[in-house]
Amino acid sequence: MALGINLICCFQGDLWAQADSYPSRPIRLIITWPVGGFADTLGRTVANQLTTSLGQQVVVENRGGANGMIGADAVAKAAPDGYTLMFQSITSHAINPTMYGKTPYSTEKDIVPLAVIASVPLLLVENPNFPPKNIAELITLAKKDPDAIAYASFGNGSASHLAGALFTNQAGIKMIHIPYKGGGPAITDTLSGQTPLSFSAFGVALPHVRSGKLNALATTGPTRSKLLPDVPTIEEAGNLKGYEMSIVYAVWAPTGIPTPILNKISKALDQVTASSAFKEKVASDGGEVMNINTPAESQAYFQKEMQRLSKIVKDGNIKAD
Repeated sequence: MALGINLICCFQGDLWAQADSYPSRPIRLIITWPVGGFADTLGRTVANQLTTSLGQQVVVENRGGANGMIGADAVAKAAPDGYTLMFQSITSHAINPTMYGKTPYSTEKDIVPLAVIASVPLLLVENPNFPPKNIAELITLAKKDPDAIAYASFGNGSASHLAGALFTNQAGIKMIHIPYKGGGPAITDTLSGQTPLSFSAFGVALPHVRSGKLNALATTGPTRSKLLPDVPTIEEAGNLKGYEMSIVYAVWAPTGIPTPILNKISKALDQVTASSAFKEKVASDGGEVMNINTPAESQAYFQKEMQRLSKIVKDGNIKAD
């Protein structure tokens, strides 16, 4: 009995010793997107702010591909010591098991969210020559002429694809989905009129909206964007109760990190989301900072979103390429 108590005390003491010295070497932050684009630059902002908060360099490693699964697999296989973290959207991570049928890791058991830090909506834009000038007119046209309207997304299974799938499902209409390899090519074809509609990132579409080359029909978030306060949400414009599709970003880690180290990381992430650099970066793409900064709360949020998003994938019959 005494031996067991001594072993427990030694183990707990070792954990606290690890926490006291953590971090003693550089931390790796795996970003599950390629270099460039908003998600990558937001992840790098997180890395820079964590470096300041933790007093140790946080090194970015981009591992894009397979809707984030390549990076997530590397994180799942990493030691649970706090020296490997992941920047990935809840949106992508949640749908992969349903969209791909299986993943090389357990989405729910091998990787855990530490904090949910930002929510960034999309913007539904149209070519000015496209006849409908609001969501109501778009729905009316789509019902009158099913499959005659196409919309662009920045990839199969992307948040913009899900935004379109949820919209068509709730509105009771059909539109042809045209997936592109990124937001740039998608918006280029909407500018030319080849694909009249696009669910686009704010940062990609906003300059064209402000120049008059594109019309903004609605945002996909729960509230109007501060960047375009006169543009309604899809929920209000289409009378589609509960409609929302935003890209929700989180910081993740391998399961099993000791609690004292988790507490240090959580405190540092609190400082990240409170920093002006992070707030300004999120706002630049029409987003809002989220402050779900404990693993337990983050996991509860993830489970709820996983159920909601998986249903959208199933209802839309969305499959991996």
